[in-house]
Amino acid sequence: MSNWKSILLDTLKLTDEVRCLNERVEKLSDSTLNIDKRLVRLETMVEISQVYQRLVNNKH
Repeated sequence: MSNWKSILLDTLKLTDEVRCLNERVEKLSDSTLNIDKRLVRLETMVEISQVYQRLVNNKH
């Protein structure tokens, strides 16, 4: 009977650890999405700047 109790306790501990890890992964995922959005905005700014620079250079 002790073996079953041990298995049950281990299962409960593992379940709790998985929940904690899942929460951390979700936070990291949110953070990654935010970084991705910022990077896209930065890329857009660089592309606009390059186009603008070409336009300015062509006028002179």
